[in-house]
Amino acid sequence: MAEVLAPAGDDAAFMAALNAGADAIYLGLKDFSARKSAANFSLENLNEYTRYAHAFGVRVYVALNTLVKDAELEDFFHCAREAWNAGADALILQDIFLGKLLKETYPEMVLHLSTQAGVCNIYGARLAKRFGFSRVILARETPLDDIRSIASEIETEVFVQGALCTCFSGQCYLSSFAGGNSGNRGFCKQPCRKKYSIDRKGYEAQTYKLSLSDLCVGEDVGRLTEAGVSSFKIEGRMRSAAYVGAAVRFYRNILDGKNGEREQDFSDLKRAFNRGNYTRGLAFGQDETLISSSVQGHMGECVGYIERIEKNDKYTFIRSDFVPLDGDGFKVIREGKEEIGGGVWRSFYPRAKGGFCLPRLPGSRVGDGVYITNDTSLAARIGQRKRLIPIVADGVFKAGEAPKVVIRGAFGKREFRADFLAQEAKSRAFSKEDFCECFSKTDHFPFAVSFGKFENDGKCFLVKSAMNAFRRSIYGRIFEELSCGHASLEERTILVPEEEIKPFKTENIAVIDRGFSKSLYTRASIDFAIFQPKNYKNIEEISAFLDISKYYAWHKYLYFPAFMTSEDLANTEKYLNDFDGVYSEGTYALEFCRERGIALFAGTGFNIFNGTSARVLRREGVEHFVLSKEMSFSEISGSGCSDAFVFSGGSVKVMELCYCPFGKKCGDCDRRSGYLLKDEDGREFPLLRGENSGCRFELFNNVPLVAKRRGGMLYDFRALTEEEKEAYLTGREDAVLKGRTAGAAKRGIL
Repeated sequence: MAEVLAPAGDDAAFMAALNAGADAIYLGLKDFSARKSAANFSLENLNEYTRYAHAFGVRVYVALNTLVKDAELEDFFHCAREAWNAGADALILQDIFLGKLLKETYPEMVLHLSTQAGVCNIYGARLAKRFGFSRVILARETPLDDIRSIASEIETEVFVQGALCTCFSGQCYLSSFAGGNSGNRGFCKQPCRKKYSIDRKGYEAQTYKLSLSDLCVGEDVGRLTEAGVSSFKIEGRMRSAAYVGAAVRFYRNILDGKNGEREQDFSDLKRAFNRGNYTRGLAFGQDETLISSSVQGHMGECVGYIERIEKNDKYTFIRSDFVPLDGDGFKVIREGKEEIGGGVWRSFYPRAKGGFCLPRLPGSRVGDGVYITNDTSLAARIGQRKRLIPIVADGVFKAGEAPKVVIRGAFGKREFRADFLAQEAKSRAFSKEDFCECFSKTDHFPFAVSFGKFENDGKCFLVKSAMNAFRRSIYGRIFEELSCGHASLEERTILVPEEEIKPFKTENIAVIDRGFSKSLYTRASIDFAIFQPKNYKNIEEISAFLDISKYYAWHKYLYFPAFMTSEDLANTEKYLNDFDGVYSEGTYALEFCRERGIALFAGTGFNIFNGTSARVLRREGVEHFVLSKEMSFSEISGSGCSDAFVFSGGSVKVMELCYCPFGKKCGDCDRRSGYLLKDEDGREFPLLRGENSGCRFELFNNVPLVAKRRGGMLYDFRALTEEEKEAYLTGREDAVLKGRTAGAAKRGIL
């Protein structure tokens, strides 16, 4: 059966997950964790938690899933080995290239490839498998058919509950370019949860245009089971222990077929955390529940409505069957969309039949819904759960012989002999009641003891203190056996490829664009033309680019976004050989191109963040690649890759959206190719439409990038005017561009 995999951001969440019935728990350390804001765990206490989990047969996975700078590589490899030695059952990594080196150096390690690596098709799965990963954590956007094919290739983990990222995993740079806080480094400031408007009729109001509902696959986990999924993952390392416990119990009972508890489980889940109700997610296709544009944050569960304002105008009466407890928190929400405010119920508030009172909120009115967001009884119930290991104790006690105790359980049968002899009883002999009284005490060990066979000659006497010590020894030895993990690894030298990065000629320029006009490139030459069709199925559009290319000596490459389904890739086969190669933002293309003997230009989406990863990529036969657009010039120089391609100017893609932000209302769609997304500060971000298997959108930064350097330069022209494009190609950016950013080039990111 597929495992229920729970998050743990702190020790309380860890214990809640275990006690609720999780099969595995994933957590982060203080460093290299994509959830830096969680309390997290230390290498010093990790062994304690892994040992406790292992006693229950629960696995622990440690997330080291951020991008790693050159200066951090030694610490990263040390941290990975120490996490493994502390008992981790697997390490979760984002950088597939560093993972390859780890596996080559420590073949004993079990590696899982993070969702941040963006595995969304069979080629990404094959690459992960070839690099030594035993499991892939799929991108949340992966459709069911691709999940099925990937699961036939490698062990597969799929998100079933929790927050959804607006952007395709590993490709979000909005937080980074907005303030130097990179999601790829664990510091995301969640700009996607802010209000925006779009310059399209009906979308002009400032609402949460980019905010997605929380995922809740629920009973559809059965369809994922049929697809061969190995692990059902609950997101939430930033969530409370109550949320973790409720989510684990919800899925545990679904998988165990406990239908009678379903309604209560779902109620608990909504009260623990619920952002605008739930969506089943993109695996099953976009529906009307995907975008949560009205209510932001936790909205809980509706328990009643405001029936009247009390005469003193100080309180509102809530009609409800719910009986609140002191400390319960509530929100008032109008028509399920507009959040009016909230309050906490106190035991000294006035009571009334058929409901309860809350202090009156300014702006609230009769008919507004009242939602519970902090149910103190739920937290108490989850905190009281205790998972125990069932064992059966048998005993044989005879005068003149060493007492024998046999412990039986799921682990088998273990026999223990005391190091003392039973004495001849002078008065009352040792009885079964005495045996049960002694071995019912489990001290700090999590055992649930029942009793089986008891043999006694009726003549023996046992000193109580000796029996207590014997019991503690038995339970200690069993727990030690159950909690032990794998063998530790001695430090080994990481064998980094020694290939030098070949220098490019200074004027080597690559350009990404959706259209290459003759007039522009007659006046300015480039070396690589990377073409992104608006519609990958439009042969006329492809042919138009190929016709223009006949007039120029550039190398023509077809652009692959980070998210490409198997269907998307199949659609390119009919014209792929007309190009000199593929430029891809997703690492899956490494395998796709290798199998077809096609040249690969590895894009910024590969997130090559250090020289070691670059050299592993070069060892794979990739000649052209772009370093991460989050690296500074000083970091580029320090990496030994100063002559690789660097993203030097143009429009900065900050998000790849794999869904329609207009709710997929195709009937009244205006089909424009571009829009402007405006934030609350008036900044306008270009939002461009594209098509593969369905509409996709790309969001670009509000100002273009100017990061002048020598060496291989990559320009992205997709959201620029012809005048702005020409300015870059002729070196007149400063004179033409009204606004600009240097991005991470000078100041870097955290």
